[in-house]
Amino acid sequence: MMILARAGLACALLVSLAGCATTTPEATAPAAAAAAVAPPPPYTGLASGSLGGSLDAVSRTAANNAEIEALNSGERKTWRGADGAYGYVAPGAATGDCREISHTIYVNGRPQVGKGTACRAAGGWKLNS
Repeated sequence: MMILARAGLACALLVSLAGCATTTPEATAPAAAAAAVAPPPPYTGLASGSLGGSLDAVSRTAANNAEIEALNSGERKTWRGADGAYGYVAPGAATGDCREISHTIYVNGRPQVGKGTACRAAGGWKLNS
């Protein structure tokens, strides 16, 4: 009988403590909000500036995507736009978190060259010059 009483007391104690371990959604909301990370801003590359002034939006996007691929891989990347424009990005050696790039764009067969330095920032790349 004494064993049953102790077992009953132990079960009652466990049930009462189990309620202490539960959390409310309000208690976890601040932690979830703190864990949420804003996505990096979109990459604004050489083609988004004066170098790509004569490109349409599709070609500009292709050119900027080639810059990102070249920065990530360290290898030369080519691209071709819908309007007949095309080009290539030649990255330089990485120096810490930065890399120099040279972007050549051909519009109507005429080359235009832009150069700059991009550095890793907030989960992506940011063109510094």
